Amino acid sequence: MIDLKKQQDLSTQGENSDLVPKSRVMVVDDNKDILRTLKLGLEDSGFLIEAYSEPLTVLSIFKTIYGNRDGSPVQMPYDLLLIDVKMPELNGVELAKEIEKLAKNADVIPPPICFITAFDEYYEILMDLFPNNNTHDSAICLIHKPIEIENLTTRLKHEIALHK
Repeated sequence: MIDLKKQQDLSTQGENSDLVPKSRVMVVDDNKDILRTLKLGLEDSGFLIEAYSEPLTVLSIFKTIYGNRDGSPVQMPYDLLLIDVKMPELNGVELAKEIEKLAKNADVIPPPICFITAFDEYYEILMDLFPNNNTHDSAICLIHKPIEIENLTTRLKHEIALHK
């Protein structure tokens, strides 16, 4: 279970003890080496990162988040999801669709999603599947691997700012 109070406390602790909120990002990639690199690089860039290599675990987390309402509003612990497209068991597109379905059933807006992939052909597929994925920007957030952490940081900050 996600301790929202602990995450909120952590998200207000900035570098040098400044009270600067940190963006909370969930990263999902079945390649554990890439996952570790993304986690460390993004944490060094000031993000709070939760990293998962199994999409079914992530789906279970969102079932818990959206299912424990009890009439109270859902507190989303993530500012953005960074999801690999090609994964076994449940690919990134399927995972995103399931998360969006859970959010719709809970009558809440899911966090923005950025897809990461090494394959260019997924862009058209994603545009067809998510024509209204990003209401602030007509282009879907699709990031190509390999990616430099500095460029990824800039893109994620931009995407998070669009949805605040």
